[in-house]
Amino acid sequence: MGCLTIATILYFANRKVYFLFYALTLTIGLIGFLDFYITTYTVGFAGVGVNPIFLGLLMLFFAVSKKQMDKFLPEKAGTNERTLNENLIKSFESKFKDKTILELNEIVDGNSKFTNEAREAAKRVLKTKNLL
Repeated sequence: MGCLTIATILYFANRKVYFLFYALTLTIGLIGFLDFYITTYTVGFAGVGVNPIFLGLLMLFFAVSKKQMDKFLPEKAGTNERTLNENLIKSFESKFKDKTILELNEIVDGNSKFTNEAREAAKRVLKTKNLL
């Protein structure tokens, strides 16, 4: 019961340490070294198993703590970013040169279905139209 008390205190004091501590507590319970109940349930074979209650709690904890996991384990900068293809941007520029300013603004909008290259091309065409 002491682990839950410590986790509760850490929740309010330091969320990063709480996240690690609670995940570690659930993992220790999953492999059978910690139990909160009178009866222990395990699923496995030949004495090696996992506690399904702790497995469910661990999955629920990670599902609910997605934002905290993203803060704790951020992706490295640039891993998901792809470099913009300059030839593709020029191709889009030639396609977009006859579009109206309203259409170009819709393409530039972050919620649009267009690729990053298309958005960049639309921005460039908007710049040239606004300068003229």
